[in-house]
Amino acid sequence: MVDIGEIRESFRKFREEFSEDILDMNLEKRDVKAEEIKTKMVESEFFKSIREFAKERGWSVEDKDLTICAKRGDEVVEIDPVVFTSEKTAFIKPWIKVVDRLERLQSPED
Repeated sequence: MVDIGEIRESFRKFREEFSEDILDMNLEKRDVKAEEIKTKMVESEFFKSIREFAKERGWSVEDKDLTICAKRGDEVVEIDPVVFTSEKTAFIKPWIKVVDRLERLQSPED
């Protein structure tokens, strides 16, 4: 089973892997294509580990761009670790914001 510690390690790698691309895009230093970055992010181990974490705890998972929507019954938890405020501006949320959402997925079924 995937645990939060494993996701945290994936988050660190994810942040290292994409920080330069995001910084370059935000500062318009080089031609960085937002759609290419988004695709790579969604296919990353970090996003895969979040999906697996949710599924292992009985949630159905749906991707909406860079947001992972976990659903169980009427409850929906949206996990959006990366925010694009425009096609040229993005940021990776702090770990504390991500872990808050992950902890909601651990709650037992009602």
